[in-house]
Amino acid sequence: MVVEAEVSIAGGSRALGTRPGPRPGWRQRGEHLGLLLRLAVVLTSAMPTSVRYALADIGGDGAHRLLRRRARVARENYLPFTRGEREAERLTRRAFRNYARTVMDFLVLERLVEETKAHPELVETGPLRAALASGRSAIVVTPHFGNWDLGAAMTATCSRPVFAVADQFGPPAVDSQVRATRERVGVSVIPTGPSSAREALRVLRRGDVLCLAADIDKAGSGVAVRFLGRLVSLPGGPATLALRTDSPIIPGYVRRLKGGGHEARLLDPLPFPPPGRQEERVGLLTQRIAEAFEVMIRRDPDQWFAFHRLVERATGGTAK
Repeated sequence: MVVEAEVSIAGGSRALGTRPGPRPGWRQRGEHLGLLLRLAVVLTSAMPTSVRYALADIGGDGAHRLLRRRARVARENYLPFTRGEREAERLTRRAFRNYARTVMDFLVLERLVEETKAHPELVETGPLRAALASGRSAIVVTPHFGNWDLGAAMTATCSRPVFAVADQFGPPAVDSQVRATRERVGVSVIPTGPSSAREALRVLRRGDVLCLAADIDKAGSGVAVRFLGRLVSLPGGPATLALRTDSPIIPGYVRRLKGGGHEARLLDPLPFPPPGRQEERVGLLTQRIAEAFEVMIRRDPDQWFAFHRLVERATGGTAK
């Protein structure tokens, strides 16, 4: 879900004289899974929240048992918050349950947006509104924490077009439904790919809002930062885009509350580094993103979905 600044803009064309391949079949397009998703939306919309979450907990426990590799990676990531392996294992199980609840919440996302808007004391979008009022675009960054789809939807209540960079979710028939749900709550999707960085630049140059989940460096070629007690690599795309377009970076999160409901907060923009070499400025700003994420995660570690392996950097970092 993260834009990389070094994405090539030359790819994606088809050689002259070649013919497109055969159209994917019904199963290849995932039409059967699309039907199941539509059925799940219908069934979930009729469920009380308590039933929805009870089913999610069962699914989360099953995933925790079956996805052993991801569970092991998560347990390693959670060790900084615990006093040992046993406690980290309990935290991992809670995280799988919370992720399953977030998936179930997506099936009723439009209703969830209205429920969250009905509690303005739990919603803070002032920093973004102030940035937009000054005529600037903005980049909202978040880790894979809480409910980032709900967070993007709440960002869209600030009366400006909102775009999010996102991977394809499953086969085409499923992805089209996921994208349609996001668009109904005011979030346009920029697919991850060769042209995503170029599209992100266009969004910012128009003065719109770009949402990025920025705690996974898939390519392993990002910026070295201190994060949760380790020197790891986080993507440099958000900082590069911000410095190139003079767009403030606004950290934000949506976390699940113990008594039910969600809290949605956008925080103050991160200060830009002083003038200097671009590479150093990107490193310093990315470090500030990491520090903002760490505050969020340490507060509710079981709402950070750390099922990805952090890319550790032994040497070569400029993190401070």
